[in-house]
Amino acid sequence: MESMVYKNKVMIVDDNPIDQMITEFILKLKHQKEDIIVMTSANDALEYLAANAGNPQALPSVIFLDLDMPIMNGFDFLQHFKSYADEIKQGCKIVVVTASEVAADVEKMKSDPYVIKLIAKPLHKHSLAL
Repeated sequence: MESMVYKNKVMIVDDNPIDQMITEFILKLKHQKEDIIVMTSANDALEYLAANAGNPQALPSVIFLDLDMPIMNGFDFLQHFKSYADEIKQGCKIVVVTASEVAADVEKMKSDPYVIKLIAKPLHKHSLAL
């Protein structure tokens, strides 16, 4: 997995408003990120990516993806993401944020070519260190 560099837009995909707020706060505090897109569901995030496929400036460079969400979880998101155009996949790196300690989940995420890092919840200011 490669080191994290936050350029351009950043997207947070998490159904929990408290986790959204913490992630956004840390990104603003540690990385001076102001251009943050917050999505409450994986489906909404995928729709945003598809709608902006022809507009690279609107696409996030990093997606912070919660693994455990209702309806469509992080695993489902990644399966759909793999079918997207190369311009989207090459420009968007994914950081999985999870409270899961299930070894199979962790290994599955580590082997995904689009996942650059796994971060355990709860987040703290050192979680998103470069």
